[in-house]
Amino acid sequence: MRTFLAFALITAVFAACGSTVEDPNPSGSGGSAASSTSATGTGGGGGGTVCVPGETTSCTCHAVSPPGIAWCLDDGSGFGPCKAELGGAECTCPAGRSDGCCPGDGICCPCVQGCDLAPEAPPTDAFITCICAAGVCADACKVECAGEGITGDCAPCAQQAAMGACKAEYEACGGT
Repeated sequence: MRTFLAFALITAVFAACGSTVEDPNPSGSGGSAASSTSATGTGGGGGGTVCVPGETTSCTCHAVSPPGIAWCLDDGSGFGPCKAELGGAECTCPAGRSDGCCPGDGICCPCVQGCDLAPEAPPTDAFITCICAAGVCADACKVECAGEGITGDCAPCAQQAAMGACKAEYEACGGT
């Protein structure tokens, strides 16, 4: 009997506190996990809403260092796409980077190989810019420079450029 009463009390506490709803893909670039406190509950008018219109939540945004932000849709049915917190632009990876080039669950990894796997952005981006320049490896690395994946054509050109035209950028990004 005591077990039943304890279970009933715990269930009532959870029901009274509301719930947290996890949005597995709030339309942000790369799929980020955003969460919010549910607006549904007991008492009139919940209507199945997930969030309160105008409410915001943080999300993963590739183009900015701080997290992005997603706004609750006008109908309260969920959060819209993840946007850069400053300026409200869509979340995108910089040139030469893509989620599709990451080993595992990375974000905006370099498609042009050569720098360390998890380097800081400025030196790696300088190396990518050098490799993707016309007359360096732009033709051999056109897929990588567009952030569309990794091919076998780019690596030999990038290795050669790392010893010549892009040597300073390669050394700055920790290339080995």
